[in-house]
Amino acid sequence: MDAFTKIFESLDDPRTGNAKQHDLNEILLIALCTVLSGGETCADMALFGKAKAPFLKTFMILENGTPSHDTFSRVFRLLAPD
Repeated sequence: MDAFTKIFESLDDPRTGNAKQHDLNEILLIALCTVLSGGETCADMALFGKAKAPFLKTFMILENGTPSHDTFSRVFRLLAPD
């Protein structure tokens, strides 16, 4: 997880306040794993996170559980594409 975090250390988290319930790096890593596994949508990412939670918790904290599809959607809408 540290190597992954280092890659995205310059990425600003566009979320504010209570919207930061989930760690941005955890969201991004779940999204990447989902896409590498054939998933395409935010709903797929939420489903992947929930299904693989026991495995993900071996290297992630997931303090507030796995993110919902709304969380994935909101994060990707807010991130600057560049």
